[in-house]
Amino acid sequence: MACLVLSVEDADMDDVIKQFGENVRRARHERGWTQEDLSARTGLAAVQISRIECGKREIRLTTLLRLLDAFEMPPEALLHGLLESG
Repeated sequence: MACLVLSVEDADMDDVIKQFGENVRRARHERGWTQEDLSARTGLAAVQISRIECGKREIRLTTLLRLLDAFEMPPEALLHGLLESG
C-alpha cells in the first residue's frame, strides 16, 4: 500500500489551504450542488463551506472526513495537488 505524503516543503501553507478549497469547490460543482446542499450533507454551516472554498479556513480532520463522506470520494481526490507519491 502506497503512503500519501503532503508536499508542503516548497509551498506556503496558505497556498495549500487555497488549493484544498479549490478542490472542494470543484467537487461540489461537479455534482451540481450549492454550498447549501453541501452544508446539508455535511452538517457544516454554509458560511464554513464558503470560507473553506475561499481558502480562508484551515480545517480539522473531522471536517475532512465529513467532506469525504458527503462527496463519497477517497482522500486523494480532495488532496489532489497537495500530495506526492511516497
